[in-house]
Amino acid sequence: MAINKYNVSEKLFSLEKFSKKTRQDLHKIPELSGREFKTAKYCHDLMTSFGYAIKNYAGYTGFIADLIIDPAKPLIAFRADMDALAMPDMTNNEHSSIHEGCAHNCGHDIHMTVALTAANYLSQHQNEMNANVRFIFQMAEEDMRVPGANKMVELGCMDGVSEVYALHNDAAVETGTISLNSGVVTSWGSTWTLDVYGVSAHGATPQRGLDAIREACRIIDYLDYIVAKKTSPFSPAVFNCGMITGGTIPNAVADHVQAQGTIRAMDKETDQILKNSIQEIIARSEAGGFKATMAYVTYPAVENHPHAYQRIIEAASKFLPQRNIETNSRPTTGSDDFSYMINATQNRTGAMFMLGSGNKTKGINNFPHSNPYFVDDDCLLVGTQIFIHLVTH
Repeated sequence: MAINKYNVSEKLFSLEKFSKKTRQDLHKIPELSGREFKTAKYCHDLMTSFGYAIKNYAGYTGFIADLIIDPAKPLIAFRADMDALAMPDMTNNEHSSIHEGCAHNCGHDIHMTVALTAANYLSQHQNEMNANVRFIFQMAEEDMRVPGANKMVELGCMDGVSEVYALHNDAAVETGTISLNSGVVTSWGSTWTLDVYGVSAHGATPQRGLDAIREACRIIDYLDYIVAKKTSPFSPAVFNCGMITGGTIPNAVADHVQAQGTIRAMDKETDQILKNSIQEIIARSEAGGFKATMAYVTYPAVENHPHAYQRIIEAASKFLPQRNIETNSRPTTGSDDFSYMINATQNRTGAMFMLGSGNKTKGINNFPHSNPYFVDDDCLLVGTQIFIHLVTH
């Protein structure tokens, strides 16, 4: 017989088998950003069976599902991101990914499962609800280059919403613990793409060309200098180059190189300093006869609103001991497009919390995007109970 370890309500605990099966079902079918076809159908079918009113967006996998108990009451929304990562699944168990080269190594299967379990519970206990509820099943959180939260906001997913909430699991934190802070939670994050164009020539006569590889390396090397010397040491910033491709054959001077990576900043001012300094470095390439361009896709920082932050603490306090609610956690240099949804509410009322999904006694203690990525399924009802309390109390 299962043990209710984390003091969730008995009525919710009756959905434990549902939650674990749902998480494992979703873990088997990870899909990349914007291509969450099976995943969206799985969530869509369940939400329909619970009696929610569904709104789809033509051409996109994301959708919303509403349960309206009284139009005069406020509308509270919960975000669940659906996409996975282009990584092999090395968990090697009965619910490992069946899609080669794709895995839920960030735990979005947990996020969806918490939303689906909360939706299941609320549909059966509408008399407990003090607000209307909307579940937002969002496409493409992982890949900044694919329309995600910003597109769903544009399509109207936040229309009428007064408060919006999300969670992100962290298997490096023990199950039964949550952490959050008021203000900045995640960084300003940008994916950048650098293109450098030179002049091709035979490798035996390099003086006749302009070497795009060497020039790209110069630019990338200087970008590290920006973080070291252009930004305040009291405002953390990160630069990383993760991909570089160029050239066609070994014995020719490359005439084109493309590099891609990320920059992170904990405030808008630092983000702008980074981008302005990068443009200054790139401009020097023109003097050498090169053409260089830098393009960005940026997520604004997620900033927890004080009211929404306090609401999460109150919801968690109804069943978790105070020692398991960390209220002054450090902001992370990770980024999340949930910021678009918070910024689309009246007075920017919304918040995200971190849900512990690790268990050292089970050997589960890994960071998101690690491989293999294991989680403790006992975390599911903890996150679910918090979502439920935000609507029923």
